Amino acid sequence: MARDAAGTARFVVVEAIAVLAGAIIGLLVAAVFGWLFLSVIFGSIAAAPGYYILALVTVLVFAVLYHRLPGTPAALASLAVGILLPTVIARFAFDRVEPLGSLVLLHLVFALVALSVYRFVHASGLVQRAADNVTDRP
Repeated sequence: MARDAAGTARFVVVEAIAVLAGAIIGLLVAAVFGWLFLSVIFGSIAAAPGYYILALVTVLVFAVLYHRLPGTPAALASLAVGILLPTVIARFAFDRVEPLGSLVLLHLVFALVALSVYRFVHASGLVQRAADNVTDRP
């Protein structure tokens, strides 16, 4: 029983690290990309709490998709969700005035970076060892 609880705790720690890292790094890279190439004000994305919440929810959906689907369908569905969900919410809830093509490109960059970071963290042995250290403490 203790082994199952420790394994579950490790899984939760690694998943939390992967989701947070993917959301934050993906959002910041997308903000820099928008600032450099799309004339979007960096602070309008990087300093808005709503975008961080949206990024966390989006990467959390990636995690759910990866646990429910095999690898390739999960990656394709994650990219679709990573582009469509933020684009629709930014357009209608955040009242972004950029053209739709710019929003889609901005969220494509976000989805690619966030998904890559999410998967990289899962593949990283350092994160697995850190999770082992956190969950094995008395």
